[in-house]
Amino acid sequence: MKVSTVKISLCFFLFSLAMNVRGQEQNRPNILIIMTDQQTADAMSNAGNKDLHTPAMDKLAANGVRFSKAYCAQPLCTPSRTAIFSGKMPYETGFTGNAPEKDGQWPDSLLMMGKIFQDGGYKTGYVGKWHLPVPTTKVNQHGFGFIQNTNFLDYNDAGTPAYCARFIKENKDNPFLLVASFLNPHDICEWARGESLKMDVLEDAPPPHECPALPANWRKPAHEPEIIREQQKVSFRTYPTVDWTENQWRQYRWAYNRLVEKVDNYIEMVLASLKKYGVEKNTIIIFTADHGDGYAAHSWNQKQVLYEESVKVPFIISRIGQWQPRVDDMLVCNGTDILPTICGFAGIKKPAALKGVDIGMKIVNPSKNLRDTLVVETDFADNDQLLGISGRAVITKDFKYIVYSKGIVREQLFNLNTDPGETINLAVNTQYKKKLTDIRRYLKNWCKANGDGFISGL
Repeated sequence: MKVSTVKISLCFFLFSLAMNVRGQEQNRPNILIIMTDQQTADAMSNAGNKDLHTPAMDKLAANGVRFSKAYCAQPLCTPSRTAIFSGKMPYETGFTGNAPEKDGQWPDSLLMMGKIFQDGGYKTGYVGKWHLPVPTTKVNQHGFGFIQNTNFLDYNDAGTPAYCARFIKENKDNPFLLVASFLNPHDICEWARGESLKMDVLEDAPPPHECPALPANWRKPAHEPEIIREQQKVSFRTYPTVDWTENQWRQYRWAYNRLVEKVDNYIEMVLASLKKYGVEKNTIIIFTADHGDGYAAHSWNQKQVLYEESVKVPFIISRIGQWQPRVDDMLVCNGTDILPTICGFAGIKKPAALKGVDIGMKIVNPSKNLRDTLVVETDFADNDQLLGISGRAVITKDFKYIVYSKGIVREQLFNLNTDPGETINLAVNTQYKKKLTDIRRYLKNWCKANGDGFISGL
């Protein structure tokens, strides 16, 4: 064979190999994580809520699996976000209260999502609210090569949808991981205390009789741990709702719904960019929130408590035009499960220390049982100042047990099947003594096995 022929054959082989590798790279799915802030699980029309309309979220549910029993790791911004981006619970990371964006806090041993995917060959981007205890400038640590903290702007030419569109356009020929982190409906905090909103402007609330009806569980429940209401006394700015009337709570629900609708509109803009740049079919979308909101249930605004409205979050995994709609009641923790799940989708080896589950296995095999009990946590804080009261919730298919570290009354036990609003505390019912003993023992053993130092004192 002539030398020139050998050169041509070698060049053709290398070209074919390169094209084959490129084809494999293109077949790796893009991952888009859409995260809202302070959105409770029921604040979507696809979840049966008729007081608002969320077509973008509904589109995701119509093209994927909506997990109806998904919870955050801890109902507070920094602890929850830290869990999501490390795959570890707050008691493991040490971030149990809000923390500033400051260098030297995040240990090098704690791998971050962006870094894991960057090392796995993905282009990585993060747009929107950050609120993680590591500076955005520390790209070598968090691994997000394209990062835009939009200073709470979910909208306009310098907002989250616009920067997401730019990232998608620039990386449409490469597998990518993109986080779209929106502020709302967090602006309900400013609305409740009568301050200007960080983002959108809301019109004045209509008269109470034109606002949504309150949920059946809007009143404070009997036999509630007293420590819950004690927390409200720490900061009036956080809890301006202590003496609110029924009418005020109805207007709160109206305002909250409008903020959810606004962020839904911005989510649709991001979805439109996937379609515009031809990557819609090859993108797996995870939609969730960092935590919920009281939403007027139990006369509670904000988060931190372990009631369903505060700790339960939206969780949808979607592939538009590729997957059929389904609702699944598997227990999910977005803080521990997102990272193993997206690693599974991308074919990237997850860090060995992660204890979360790969939910992709449940999507492939709906009958597969990946978890029957979930433990989540809280640590009451006034922003970054811990108040010395922690709690744990043990959630099963039928029951939910809540216990706090201090107080005369510390425990709550609810049958979520017959009492989804958590209004009847079965912990004071002697008929449930055995159930209470068993679940106490479970939590104690779980804490010991998982290195959780929580002590209930019971």
